[in-house]
Amino acid sequence: MAENNNIQIQFDYLDLEKCFKNFYVVPDYQREYVWEERQVNQLLSDVYDEFDNNHNKEYFIGSTVVFKDDNGSYELIDGQQRTTTLFLIICALKKVYTRYNLETDTLDRMIKDKTVNALGDSIDKYKLELQYKDSSNILNIISSLSERPANLKGSAERLYNAYENIVAFLTQNFREDKPNQLKGFFVYLYRKLKFIQIETPEINDALKIFETINERGIGLNPMDLLKNLIFRQVDRKEFTKLNTKWQQLVSILDKNNEKPLRFLRYFIMANYNVNSPKGDEILREDEIYKWITKPENAIQCNYEKEPFDFVALLIENAEIYVKYFKGEDQIGQNIFLNNIRKLGGGSFRQHLILLLAGRKLPKPLFDHLAKQIETLIFFYFITREPTKEFERNFSKWAKNLKNIKTEEELDHFIKNKFEPAVNEKKNSYKNSFLELNQNSVQQYRMRYILAKIAQYVDLQRLGSYNPQTLDSYITTGIELEHILPYKPDIELREKIGEEYDEVKIKLGNLTLLEKSINASIGNKDFYNHKVSEYSKSAIYLTKSISVLENVGTNTAITRINQRLKTFSNWDISTIAERQEMLFDLSKSIWKVDYMNKLNNA
Repeated sequence: MAENNNIQIQFDYLDLEKCFKNFYVVPDYQREYVWEERQVNQLLSDVYDEFDNNHNKEYFIGSTVVFKDDNGSYELIDGQQRTTTLFLIICALKKVYTRYNLETDTLDRMIKDKTVNALGDSIDKYKLELQYKDSSNILNIISSLSERPANLKGSAERLYNAYENIVAFLTQNFREDKPNQLKGFFVYLYRKLKFIQIETPEINDALKIFETINERGIGLNPMDLLKNLIFRQVDRKEFTKLNTKWQQLVSILDKNNEKPLRFLRYFIMANYNVNSPKGDEILREDEIYKWITKPENAIQCNYEKEPFDFVALLIENAEIYVKYFKGEDQIGQNIFLNNIRKLGGGSFRQHLILLLAGRKLPKPLFDHLAKQIETLIFFYFITREPTKEFERNFSKWAKNLKNIKTEEELDHFIKNKFEPAVNEKKNSYKNSFLELNQNSVQQYRMRYILAKIAQYVDLQRLGSYNPQTLDSYITTGIELEHILPYKPDIELREKIGEEYDEVKIKLGNLTLLEKSINASIGNKDFYNHKVSEYSKSAIYLTKSISVLENVGTNTAITRINQRLKTFSNWDISTIAERQEMLFDLSKSIWKVDYMNKLNNA
């Protein structure tokens, strides 16, 4: 407790258990929810990494500034983006707990509980209330596990997207057949996730503290210890020269909002032999400085003898690290890196370990490597391989990859590393693919899947086999179309039956459709009207639902037609049939291949 001119400021060290015993309000003068998938997944990944490393260790995520209003609720002056996301995590946990048949009583109390209004009456109240325009009711919809409302916009859309991403993250990393792992993660969030809540008795004081926090210094940069270590290796007269180089490195990471410690982890795992205290190839963030100062690792890195060369290597890696993440290589946009970005979303970076290790490969070899990485992580994502396993494999393989120079060596590497990993997943891949729906993968990943299949069909139809960017399929002019309508009329729902809500979100019921065509369809007359409109689509995967073009015999078009199907009606059985068809196509798209075989074809 601090006291100054009779103004008392309360500091509380909270975890989620204590936090959501309180009621919070985001007032309408605050900025709306602006977090995108990247920020949400980054918070989740950071917390998950800490949980995975040591679930008994507390993890501090920052501070919030609040003012307690006359109704006993805390107005969030600073920290509303993070607090809102934590509330969404609780709602997503409830969703997954419900799906896994786990008890949700504790989560329910963290979402909504009894309180007393100004008249002394007992009422139910949500633990977080958003007062800004167009989003006031969206948390109620989310927390009640209701379906996604149609035509969401602005912050309401971002909130629901964040919630869906969190659900997908949880189902990706915690399997239904191992519920104790998910429950353990919840306990970690509940008791070990820590932050400081600064409470003031007057709103003006809260606003002043918010201003002070955001204007004052940002504290030690996580790379400062490494910087000091490198500076100790040079004469004082070289400090200015070295500092200029160091600032170049920091600028690259800062300008691109990259976390320095994460970059350092991947830089080390890609460039050096790593043996962690656990005996694997994974290096944790809190182990970096200890690792780099060990005599044997100082020799590996050679920063004592050649500090300027070491910093130059850091800069080189940072520059291409940023490019690779953006979907670019040293020349410009790279089709396969761009695809990985669309598949992985705005926060997935584990593949950068392998790419950094293979950065010196000639471009044809590098492109082939990137294509195989796309295939491998697709299998990993669809079969719900925990992302921590990605890191373990990629870090272990990097030491082999960095020495490869020829096509034969790359083929040997792919045959011994990638092919067994994919083959191990093939049985579970089929089962997972045939169950794919909008609850099992994020929306951006569903678009990626449909875009890849649609592109493959279009290229086969044209007889062209040159890879192209997916940008023409993943754009504002192309929409995700539910063939069985997402919002049906009563008659159609009764016709399909009680499985309607389950089958309408399956991959087999989804296709890509031009926005101009989709706008004219609506839900009227259901399939009879829709199927004639699908025939107008330039996307052959969608057009083929209605009609197959026939030109000649044994042409590119007739050959791809043999793998497609038209449908005269649409119901549960045809949705399953189409999903089987998409699975068959997927086997020709996401597969491990070799350079020599391709060259001899």
